[in-house]
Amino acid sequence: MIFYTIVFVGFLLVWSFVRIRFFLSVQKNKEAAVFGTLIGVSSIVGSLLIFRVNLPSMVVPFKIIFEPIGTLLLMQ
Repeated sequence: MIFYTIVFVGFLLVWSFVRIRFFLSVQKNKEAAVFGTLIGVSSIVGSLLIFRVNLPSMVVPFKIIFEPIGTLLLMQ
């Protein structure tokens, strides 16, 4: 599993380096920052999933955030 994690993180590092350099070359600094953040989070979550760590579900926080918005929209 350690080998898989090293390959996964190595691939993400190379891919993110190439993409961030591209974004910076065309003066898209905000996009480069968002992309770097997303790749960082996904590499951490992906590594934990490779090691079969049980992660909490993200459904409940999104339900708490978006359910009142949906009910307001449906009432109108």
